[in-house]
Amino acid sequence: MKKRIVLTIFASVQILGFLCFWFSHHPYSSAGALLWGTGFITLFPGDFLGSWLIEKLFWKNHLWGVVTDLLTVMAVIAINSIVWFAVVRTFRLIISTVRSVTRS
Repeated sequence: MKKRIVLTIFASVQILGFLCFWFSHHPYSSAGALLWGTGFITLFPGDFLGSWLIEKLFWKNHLWGVVTDLLTVMAVIAINSIVWFAVVRTFRLIISTVRSVTRS
């Protein structure tokens, strides 16, 4: 049950981040800066690392922009899922350690 909650929250945050990035580039959006900031924070650190990775691997291959964007999205989600997994695992380890110490 706990894993499903974490997965639901992860998917919701990632979708929110991508939607905010997409809408922040809309030319008539008055909230562009707020949407960009929200997308930046919710997709961190994958947005930096994924973009850098795709640029280093495929920059000289002259891929279409859409293909590069799709590869970047996949890299961002993969990197963020690894980071979220590590953070959740660490918090669960800390919580179980604290609970075992307080019970003793």
